[in-house]
Amino acid sequence: MQHSSLVEFLSGNISPEALAAEIAAEVTAFRASLKATGNGDIVVSGGPLFLVTKDGARRLLQAVANERLPFDTANYIADCIVMNDDFEFADEATRDAIFFLEDDSGRFVTTDDDWRPTREETLAALALLD
Repeated sequence: MQHSSLVEFLSGNISPEALAAEIAAEVTAFRASLKATGNGDIVVSGGPLFLVTKDGARRLLQAVANERLPFDTANYIADCIVMNDDFEFADEATRDAIFFLEDDSGRFVTTDDDWRPTREETLAALALLD
């Protein structure tokens, strides 16, 4: 993923659908690796330090809640944010929101590869940003 694309999405300058289309092949490769090995490989280009704010986290959660971004794509985006040193969180609520999307352990607990948080769980996480 291009650091700049992620920053543009979090800043509200590109749509969830545009970002999803741009990174579709990466997400597919990530999911295949995760399914085959239990580990997914992410790749994010470097860039200047970016502060992830509540607005950026809200944008990501809303895109999932409103079905504008598939959970697998949001999960990959959250992994990219968490695993890259070029992103920092503005506060604990922002960090918790991103980690909510990054946590896909439910897949392994339920052995359901299509597991995702419910819309109600996503809306509850979103409410914590207010």
